[in-house]
Amino acid sequence: MLSVMEVSAQENPPIPIEVEVRTTQFLNFGSFTVGTNGGTVRVGPDGSRTGNGDIYLLNMGASPSYAIFDVYANPGTIIQIQPHLETTLSGPSGSDVKLRVNLQQDISTGSTFVVTKSPQEVFVGGTLYINSQVAGPPGPYNGNLRLTFIHQ
Repeated sequence: MLSVMEVSAQENPPIPIEVEVRTTQFLNFGSFTVGTNGGTVRVGPDGSRTGNGDIYLLNMGASPSYAIFDVYANPGTIIQIQPHLETTLSGPSGSDVKLRVNLQQDISTGSTFVVTKSPQEVFVGGTLYINSQVAGPPGPYNGNLRLTFIHQ
């Protein structure tokens, strides 16, 4: 007796990859004063704050803090973060300062990471560049920190 049986199978379709990013804390450089020559203020992804040049850090007002982004994705998803190289923050009387995010220093997960839990917290710091006291007078500065989260 001869029996012939044909079996075929199809791989399950891939799990759809959906990534959602929510801001849970904003980047804040705290209070500081700028001397004549300007300088930089950096907040790291570990919460540290440093000033260079003619910058004097003050321990009053709002506390400095890194930004926190919650990334919602399936565990095992590879995410790459790409910041815009420079952002302009607008201040009083038409003044502005520059904000830069360094991929190697300012992102807690590094520029590329694998999601291990959902949500995956990503801490992001940055550096403010203030040319001088005239270019960056006292007052609040506002702008948008733009990051692109790419899933692979």
